[in-house]
Amino acid sequence: MTPPSASSLRLLVGLIWISLATFGCSGSKKLVEPIPDWVLNRPNIPGYYIGVASADKSINPTNAAEVAQRQALSELAGQIRVKIEATSVLHTTQFLGIAGQNFSEEIQSSSAEDLEGYERVGFYETEEEIWTYYRLSKLEYERIRHERKSAAMDKAGGFWTSAVSFRENRDVAQALDRYIRSLEALQNYWGEINLWENPSAQTITLDRACLDGISDLIGSLEIVGLDEPLVLGFSSRYTGTASCQIELDGGAVRQLPLTWRYHRGTLPRKVESVTDGSGKSEVRLEGFDAGLNQTELRVTIRLESLMPQLDLSPAAALIRNLVVPEKTCVIELPSPVIQIISKEWKNGRPTGNALLRDALAQGLNKRGLQWVENERNADLILELETDTRQAGEASGFFTAMLDGSVVIRTRDGEPVVQQNLNNIKGVQLNWEAAHAAAYTKAQKEIQETFIKKLVESLYQ
Repeated sequence: MTPPSASSLRLLVGLIWISLATFGCSGSKKLVEPIPDWVLNRPNIPGYYIGVASADKSINPTNAAEVAQRQALSELAGQIRVKIEATSVLHTTQFLGIAGQNFSEEIQSSSAEDLEGYERVGFYETEEEIWTYYRLSKLEYERIRHERKSAAMDKAGGFWTSAVSFRENRDVAQALDRYIRSLEALQNYWGEINLWENPSAQTITLDRACLDGISDLIGSLEIVGLDEPLVLGFSSRYTGTASCQIELDGGAVRQLPLTWRYHRGTLPRKVESVTDGSGKSEVRLEGFDAGLNQTELRVTIRLESLMPQLDLSPAAALIRNLVVPEKTCVIELPSPVIQIISKEWKNGRPTGNALLRDALAQGLNKRGLQWVENERNADLILELETDTRQAGEASGFFTAMLDGSVVIRTRDGEPVVQQNLNNIKGVQLNWEAAHAAAYTKAQKEIQETFIKKLVESLYQ
């Protein structure tokens, strides 16, 4: 064979270099990954929940992949619809003014955080964004959900059993606590019918049984006593005590918090107490405004103290309409009956009238106090004794001075209040008129000062 010529060799070498250069250039180019079909067309696969989402890298420069995953799972969870059964506790509460839609949204959003069994099917990234694709088998979801619900039912059932036991022992606070915990354990299933077999082999709707248990427990608490008006008279200086007993199923309930309220006239009074070992509690009644004849006492079982955790519990929405047990009683504050004994003198001699006695009687009537002349019907005895004396004459004017005392005593002789009348001056153009003027000024002082002091002293 004839060897190649020099020109042929040069041509062959040139072609080889051109080929190598062309290959090198093409090898340096970055291959572009084709866009997955699931990015362009959302998948629809029977038997699966699908979640596809993207995240912009410019908006989420450090966690775009995490954002895309979270949004995809949220979209997946949003397809899991919770059907609210017509006889569920959630459906029932809608008719009590509670927004059932809010509960549904909470159930769905929480499922996005608690999802299990999902798988990532695809991941796609460009310079601008990240796409991710998740799916969850409906059969797998139902299996996991059934396991979760079974665990929740067992937990809730344990709380319910404990609540029933505490109820039988009349431990109200602990029974309510367990009922609420049982409801909380079933929160994600309030829209469903939650059948459970209790220790007596009876099938019950567990969350409904908890609600009924709470309602029945509160409704069965009985406030015993306070059936008759409480009469606080002057003999006790308008003070006293009120007591009641709390019973459940015919037995005493101890350590139950109560609130007592009553008006003392212008100001209310609130007293908190706890029942003792025999289920009893009492409150002292005192501090009533002078002249108050009647008021009302109300005792209430303090549920907020029995269930302190309720405000933070999702179960609060289900039981916020509970009627709090309470009882009212009238407090009567009858005014004392006062006998008036009057001795009115003028310059050492009886005046022949009862000017100051009439002033006293009129003042007592205005204050709602009854007066009599017969000691047999009186609670208090008011003794008035006054006399005037001539104090001098000058420039045709005559001056008389009145001295005296007003004393109120009990029928046993114990003084209640006393007022002295000293040097009350009457000035006129003759002695008779001067004595009368002194009595007129004393009358005014009695009506404006003494009657007020008297009434206030009765309530101290």
